[in-house]
Amino acid sequence: MEADISDEELDEGLDILTGLWKGQPFNYHGTHYKIKETDFMPPPPPVQQPRIPIWVVGAWPRLKSMRRVLRYDGLLPNKLDEDGNHQEITPADIREMKSFIESNRESDKPFDIVVEGETPGDDLLEAKQKVQPWSEAGATWWIEALWEAPRDQHGQKLVLERVENGPPK
Repeated sequence: MEADISDEELDEGLDILTGLWKGQPFNYHGTHYKIKETDFMPPPPPVQQPRIPIWVVGAWPRLKSMRRVLRYDGLLPNKLDEDGNHQEITPADIREMKSFIESNRESDKPFDIVVEGETPGDDLLEAKQKVQPWSEAGATWWIEALWEAPRDQHGQKLVLERVENGPPK
């Protein structure tokens, strides 16, 4: 059984991650997590500033979730109905989320909207037709997600073949 992480735990985890990336010394005292300064030599902070980009899952139209997204660098869109059940995301949903982000985000730094799915690696026209509506809606990244591939050598072969075909052009 999977444990559900609370919104507070997620927020604190993101605070810890970004705090550690800033370098040492670092300590943190939250409701769920407490980190005291240590005397070991951690790796240096990331070269990329202000930090490595963080793409956060945003559950549309949940305001608490979407407000968390606004504080970071990208959205991995998710959609829930009133009962909390996952719904299929459409390009129209991406347009709504993008509009919300543009209206509410205070930063002018680049922001990504990341969608995922499967495209055929051997039919560039079909792949383009599948990706284009998402791009037009505001998605900036397409992640080829072969979630249904078996977790065995056959599945690895399928994934490798798709990678070798390259991205839709």
